[in-house]
Amino acid sequence: MQEFCTLADGRSLGIWVARPTTPPKGCLVVLHEAFGVTPHIQRICADYATHGYVCAAPAMLMHASGQPTGVVLPQNKEGLDAGRDLIMATPIPEWVAMMQAVVNWAAAQRLASATLGYCWGGSCAYLGGAKIPELKAAVAYYGGMLAELTAQGQPKCPTLVHLATEDRYIPLEATLKAFAHHHPAASVHVYEADHGFNRDDGKTFQPLSSALAKARTLEFLDKSFG
Repeated sequence: MQEFCTLADGRSLGIWVARPTTPPKGCLVVLHEAFGVTPHIQRICADYATHGYVCAAPAMLMHASGQPTGVVLPQNKEGLDAGRDLIMATPIPEWVAMMQAVVNWAAAQRLASATLGYCWGGSCAYLGGAKIPELKAAVAYYGGMLAELTAQGQPKCPTLVHLATEDRYIPLEATLKAFAHHHPAASVHVYEADHGFNRDDGKTFQPLSSALAKARTLEFLDKSFG
């Protein structure tokens, strides 16, 4: 369901929230792709809630769109181009500020947080791990900026990364080298799949890789929240 949290400067930020029916293990800050908080992202929140986590997906396009609930774009080339424009218009400190607002929202409910992000959200999730010391863990799926961000600073929290061999948007070898050099403690997995292999309503969805990555993520999160 739609809720709101508050940024440090008082602005409202829309978050899509799913809650478990059992006492929560913690909060997952679920970070979306370029298209916004799509039905797919909402399904991810609902799914992880069944595993005991409060899930909150912030509308990360709110800054550039001027709308607290952001925008949801069509999952096609036109939508991707529009999403990229909105991302480019969102300063990186705003990425951190929006994630921090959700972490603060969760902390007010006595919940520790971890980031879990896909595509742009994967880059955000890693950046959050490096910039927000309260995080228990960071999980990044095929973030396009991972090689650059890894060189700039590394999360102190446990970090899990999912990459794909056929990814057209991410230089796989350069990203693997960056992690080996700058963040060897991160757990990095590579799948025989394409970019977006987790998105179940996309052309590159790969069920086996998606299921394996999810199983690894759940095991990693349960251990991190411990």
